[in-house]
Amino acid sequence: MNENSFNRPAATASASDAPQETFEALRQRLRNRFDQLSPHLQRIARSALEKPNDFALNTVVGIAGDLEVQPSTLIRFAKEFGYRGFSEMQRVFRLRLIEGAPRAREEVFARQAAPQQANDYGALLNGCVDALIASLEDLRRSVSPEALDKGTQMLRQAEHVYIAGLRRSRPIATYLAYGLTRCERQCSLLDFGSGMAAEQIATMRSSDLLVAIAFTPYTQSVVDITLDTHLSGKRILVLTDVPESPLARHAELTFLVDNSTTSQFRPISGAIALVQTLITGLGAG
Repeated sequence: MNENSFNRPAATASASDAPQETFEALRQRLRNRFDQLSPHLQRIARSALEKPNDFALNTVVGIAGDLEVQPSTLIRFAKEFGYRGFSEMQRVFRLRLIEGAPRAREEVFARQAAPQQANDYGALLNGCVDALIASLEDLRRSVSPEALDKGTQMLRQAEHVYIAGLRRSRPIATYLAYGLTRCERQCSLLDFGSGMAAEQIATMRSSDLLVAIAFTPYTQSVVDITLDTHLSGKRILVLTDVPESPLARHAELTFLVDNSTTSQFRPISGAIALVQTLITGLGAG
């Protein structure tokens, strides 16, 4: 079984192969159970039915603020419908956008990205901090101890770790390389700038590991390197945002991080915390 089931919302390993619930199916369940919900949960259900784009693209903190409920109420709402947490339910709304409403992403982003006042830096700071905290809380809820143990073991077993990450993912990749070096582990940041990344990957041995990091929109060169590594039969550990990521399909283990925000500069706090956890576990062993 592919180890990325560790990071799936399902409670059992066999459930990782279950198909993603469609938005239409979830919408029907919301309608069927609406009268049985508490007033607070009815408010959330009504918003989910009337404003699915906001549910797809806003943060937990943002949605809770708009509905005047606590973020924990959103989590309770998701669990009421069989999800482990709100981020898992949110994927249903996001898939709806990916499959049928591409322009809605831009409209919601433009509305939310515009500040209420150009000089309201206090509100800007609060929004950034809220996004960072939400990312960390999502990491705490979604990543299992089993997945962390597996990730640490993969790093420990690798003779050499190759790390791929560009754009938003580059500081995460650099931080991982720094941590591995501090643990006296052999590692290399793939050199995409000079066009040598493919040659570096070609030198990988069966005992080596690729750590690939990418988020929407996925950098094609990182996607290609991940595919090449998979085709050569080498081990791959992935940090990405959604199960549908082109990196996740080739990974032995996938961590889903930093996927619940519409900020123009999306946080990497979840990924940094995850890397720090893996490196600390590696050093402790």
